[in-house]
Amino acid sequence: MNEEQIPQREQTVITERGNTVLLGITGTVDPAVLRQFVQQAGAASVGRWIVAAPGLEEAQVDGAKLRSYSISSSAPDLLPWVHASAAQRALCSLALQEQAEVCVLLHHDLLLLREDVLQLMVQPIVEKRCDVVLPVYAAGKFDALLNHGILAPLTRSLFGHRVQYPLPLDFSCSAEMCAKFTVPSLTTESRAEEILWPATVAAVAGKQFCQVHVDVSHGRQTDGIELRTALASLVGSIFLEMEKYASYWQRVRASRPAPVWGQGIHQAKEEDGIDVKPLIDSFQLGARNLQEIWGPVLPPVTLFELKKLSRLRPEEFRIPDELWVRIVYDFALAHRLRTVSRSHLLGALTPLYLGWVASYVQEVAALSPFVAQQRLEQLARVYEENKPYLLRRWRWPDRFNP
Repeated sequence: MNEEQIPQREQTVITERGNTVLLGITGTVDPAVLRQFVQQAGAASVGRWIVAAPGLEEAQVDGAKLRSYSISSSAPDLLPWVHASAAQRALCSLALQEQAEVCVLLHHDLLLLREDVLQLMVQPIVEKRCDVVLPVYAAGKFDALLNHGILAPLTRSLFGHRVQYPLPLDFSCSAEMCAKFTVPSLTTESRAEEILWPATVAAVAGKQFCQVHVDVSHGRQTDGIELRTALASLVGSIFLEMEKYASYWQRVRASRPAPVWGQGIHQAKEEDGIDVKPLIDSFQLGARNLQEIWGPVLPPVTLFELKKLSRLRPEEFRIPDELWVRIVYDFALAHRLRTVSRSHLLGALTPLYLGWVASYVQEVAALSPFVAQQRLEQLARVYEENKPYLLRRWRWPDRFNP
């Protein structure tokens, strides 16, 4: 990891250069909380702030402009990350209307609504060191496993940048990137379900992005949502991104670090263990009942390895990194080719993912969070090392079937 310290200053860069910053909240919040923050921060002393949230009464507070905005796709049944993406796009549009130089987007739990964090998210953009600032959240070794097992390493392998949270709940960006984030997708099947991947858009546009450590972690966004539904939405979205940008990522041969500022933060509390038996049971049930879907999707050698895994005792259960990575790549190809219906395909990935989680949990249970992080780095490298496998199958799906 390439970690640096942002130089401390007596005044913020925003003050020195008089930039306009739009601070947008991606959900409904108590207006009094935002007003209190503006008053305490002394918004008038740090340039021109525009603070936006749904249903916020428009007013001037200590030099800051309070704005309301609406989300075009605000159906109550939208998944949290889909709703957040719709809000992020709406706020980027508002930032362009207000001619803001910097747009800071925060989750509506407001955990990052702090002067020190906002400074970290604004300063690199004002100084033109990067166009997008992404957070690295404080996390325990069992947190965000869908991100660590699929989303982050797959993004890294495809687009060549080592971003730890490619689908952040908070980020900041320049006005130029705001314009790019508001361009509708040409491949998304439903605009209302489109998810915004800021690191992917920045990478394809050839823009610079950086990361900053933040000492908070949001609550689980998947609580109360079936894993199958969450996985289908998130993994299905990144598979669509693969199709949309295939001509770009096929030219990317290796990843490079994205600058990370600050010190890494791990949860200090002792984490509760995870009972892996239900996870392995789900994997074994899938191995018995999903052959009709796994068969057309996975090569014979992979099916043979999965059959052997299904016979192991729980304490022996491990999914090798290369096997897991090739499974993800094979499902991405099947998603593109519509080998089976996409809903059935992503549902059939769920027990395989649970098997990977069980394997990872058993492997790192006795390890420190730092060592567990190194284990995830090893997995990410395997994603990169096996990218030629993906390229061959993607380009010649009928000719290459190991």
